[in-house]
Amino acid sequence: MHFLNTRFFSICLKLKKVLLPLLVLILTSVFGYSQSKPDLSIRTGDFEFRIDSLFKHFDALETPGYAIGISIGDSTLYQKGFGIANLDYGVHIEPNSKFSIASVSKQFTAASIALLILDKKLSLDTPASKFIPELAKYEHEILVKHLIYNTSGIIDYYRLPRGNGLSWITFNYFDIDECIHTSLNQDTLLFKPGDRWDYSNVNFMLLTKIVEKISEQPFSAFIKENLFIPLGMDNTFINDDITVVVKNRVIPYNFRTEENIESYADYGVKLKREGEFIQHHRNSPHYGGSGVITTIEDLLIWSKNMVSKQFGGQEFYDLMHYTPKFNHDRHNQAFGLYQGNFNGWKIFAWDGGDWGISSQLMRFPEQEVAIIVLSNLGSGESFRKANAIANILIEEGIIN
Repeated sequence: MHFLNTRFFSICLKLKKVLLPLLVLILTSVFGYSQSKPDLSIRTGDFEFRIDSLFKHFDALETPGYAIGISIGDSTLYQKGFGIANLDYGVHIEPNSKFSIASVSKQFTAASIALLILDKKLSLDTPASKFIPELAKYEHEILVKHLIYNTSGIIDYYRLPRGNGLSWITFNYFDIDECIHTSLNQDTLLFKPGDRWDYSNVNFMLLTKIVEKISEQPFSAFIKENLFIPLGMDNTFINDDITVVVKNRVIPYNFRTEENIESYADYGVKLKREGEFIQHHRNSPHYGGSGVITTIEDLLIWSKNMVSKQFGGQEFYDLMHYTPKFNHDRHNQAFGLYQGNFNGWKIFAWDGGDWGISSQLMRFPEQEVAIIVLSNLGSGESFRKANAIANILIEEGIIN
């Protein structure tokens, strides 16, 4: 419609918004037609246009950007990429572009534990020291549920100094064994397990060790064979080897601002001031709390299964969303997810962020809607973009 002038285009849009609801009202009156979910064939043009408008400038400026996926029930409502996946080559972001998703990975680590629980290999109340003997030294017993629900009392590795004196920035090489050793080298816990909620990536790194001990195979192999392949998530894997070649990999970036340059300097990385972006390669293969590389297409498969329950059934779904109470007042965490409220609607979500990475997966279980936002900008604030999309879907009657 580039040949239309702006005023005429605006009038067309206004007429569309007036006439379409009127047409729906007439049809409803004549035929008595009603349905529990919105007629997406009518709504599509409106919400697609509005979502496109949130991200279109990332294409225009050729900057790092976003991949967006939306599903309702077992249908894909929207999937699109905006911006550049690799600025060196000008490769555009697509729905099959492979992103590191930072802490959104936690729900997949937790899902591996859920599968073992359903297979009667352990329970939430199993002492974690049964599989990780080093945990037996602590005065208070740490159970599997304390790791899953971030209430173990184990101090996270990045709050402690590294033995080699280097920083924990992901430019520097370190693996989960070093992270776990650093945390468990502390002889005391921050608090008695269950008494406080304290976000800790090491909790989820330890969960991968439990999976390995029970399955007698690498965590990446277990989760691929038992979760990703059965679901059909063929482009999802654990990045436990930084040397592997990943087709369609998205490169993380940060803006080369004075503030970011100083932040890197604080971690021992000296940068030049010329240029607009900082390319941030992830050189540390840490996983469990992060480490999943995936695509919008695969995350839509994962989200749709939370509706169909074809994989895992109701038991798997219920366990993934189980929110028990502890001796603290945060009772909304599930298996790598949290239960929340968005403008009065119940949601399950988790967001992720790291150097050059921003991610969010938000689901409205009662409306069977999922919103996925992945970005290769450290300042991408994917959760804010997901919130903006959710507001559009509410206004358009798709979430109701």
